[in-house]
Amino acid sequence: MKKLKTSPPWFEPIKKSLQESSNHHAYIFEGAKGIGKSIFTLEIAKGLLCSSLPYASFCAQCQSCHFFDEGNHPDFYLIKPEKEKKQISINQIRSLQEPLYESSFLGANKVFVINPLEMMTRAAFDAILKNLEEPPNNSFFLLVNHRGESVPLTIKSRCTKISMNQPTKEEIKTWLTERLGNNSNLDLAILLSKNKPLVAAELANSEIEILRTNFIKEISDLIKTGSNLVEISELWSKNEKEMILKVEWMSDLLMDCLRHKFLSGNNLTYEDSDAISVYLADKIDSDEFFYLLEKTNTFWSLFNSGTNLRTDYQLQALFVEWSERVGLAR
Repeated sequence: MKKLKTSPPWFEPIKKSLQESSNHHAYIFEGAKGIGKSIFTLEIAKGLLCSSLPYASFCAQCQSCHFFDEGNHPDFYLIKPEKEKKQISINQIRSLQEPLYESSFLGANKVFVINPLEMMTRAAFDAILKNLEEPPNNSFFLLVNHRGESVPLTIKSRCTKISMNQPTKEEIKTWLTERLGNNSNLDLAILLSKNKPLVAAELANSEIEILRTNFIKEISDLIKTGSNLVEISELWSKNEKEMILKVEWMSDLLMDCLRHKFLSGNNLTYEDSDAISVYLADKIDSDEFFYLLEKTNTFWSLFNSGTNLRTDYQLQALFVEWSERVGLAR
């Protein structure tokens, strides 16, 4: 997939609103991961720095816009987890103090983007509070947040929150078709991504059918015998992005078991794994599904938000729980 150069069309109303009046010094752009918030935020940053147009609009012609496009704008600061680290540290926030209170190099605005906001440590959150409450003139904070519940209220209260809603399936399919052409994997990719367009784009360009087929076989074998427990934990650990996706599918499978148990005849389950979920729904008590759902979602949250725990060890522990709770060889 080609790298996104402009934010997706479903954010146009929000972009237009900010381009007409960016009247606050700090914004939180909050929404699901994988819908295009990061590129949208960079466009707003570019607009706030543009020396020719007001608010969050940009001309793409001035010196400021050229600096931004080249990746060396002197008044733009991007704060993200450092290489090989999972979180944004207090030292990274402290490093902003000097440029924040100095005059801008180009004599206009300064923009500070923090992405993702939820990866800041507690100490980092505390350190940035005063900056958000009383920033110098012409300084803007743009904060990208994938998980609203993990951000302290003290931070939220000092910012304007903008909810970035997921697009509809029709919007995603139109956008993906324009970018990828008639890809036979589109519908499956959209379904398995849960309507997250950037995730769907990656899945559509990968061997998604093979990935999904292997997942179903691996989970089926785990439930039947549990003999592949160590093998699949080591296999899944080799690709963290795919591992997080597969763990999400594990949660989906448990939800399907509960749907079959309590909502007979509904059309909300994944057809390709119905053989497993229908069988388990008939054989296993619902309390086991609720227990595993909590354990599986906790694992997903840990690794989706970044953790230093050993992936293979944690996967093995999760698979043991599955084998003991819903495994047929227990």
